[in-house]
Amino acid sequence: MDDFGVLFFLAGLAIAVTILHILLKQAGREEYAYLTLIFGLIIALMKVIPYVADLFEEVSAVIKLY
Repeated sequence: MDDFGVLFFLAGLAIAVTILHILLKQAGREEYAYLTLIFGLIIALMKVIPYVADLFEEVSAVIKLY
C-alpha cells in the first residue's frame, strides 16, 4: 500500500467505526459500541506502527544514534 492508500484506509476506518459506534449506542448496546472503538483503534495502530518504526530508523540513521 502506498502512503495515500494508508491515509484513505484510516479515513474509511474512522468513518466506519464512527457510524457503528453511533448505531450501537443508540440501540442501547454501549458495551459493544466501546468495543468497536477499541478494535478500530487496534486496527489503526497495526497499520501505523510500521510507518513509525521506519520513521525512527530514518531519524536514527540521520543523527547516528547507534
